[in-house]
Amino acid sequence: MNLVGGHSKEYLERLVRETANRHRVDPALVKAVVDTESSWNPRAISHKGAVGLMQLIPGTAERMGVRNAFDPQENVEGGVRYLRSLLERYNGDLHLSLAAYNAGERAVARAGGVPRYRETRNYVQKITDSYFRPGSDRQPSAWGASRPIYRLTDERGRVVFTNE
Repeated sequence: MNLVGGHSKEYLERLVRETANRHRVDPALVKAVVDTESSWNPRAISHKGAVGLMQLIPGTAERMGVRNAFDPQENVEGGVRYLRSLLERYNGDLHLSLAAYNAGERAVARAGGVPRYRETRNYVQKITDSYFRPGSDRQPSAWGASRPIYRLTDERGRVVFTNE
């Protein structure tokens, strides 16, 4: 049995798959994030203080209700919920969502897109390369908008498309 931080790789992959599916995020995307962030090490700590499989910084962990970021179940739950919230915030834009996961939402807002930080650009590239590579088991519609699009006409006669 292949143990990573006291847990089998099979257990960690199952945890990622089940959590991702529950939150309607493509498991292949979450796997790419975990692989890039921590190399599947639940005890990983970055030089900036991010911890666990999905490398949650303390503020994000707290926002997502994570008490023990070293606990794989809590870490993945919080990380997937955060990733889902970013995908929703940026209307499914994977590059912006990943940039915000890495550099923060404020950095993306200040930059008006993916910040020009080398680390962030490399991060986004590495995850998208992994996610879109053949054999990644990517599910293209798993993280996209799942609500129907409605066509409305406003009081001025303008056509408006919305999913709300």
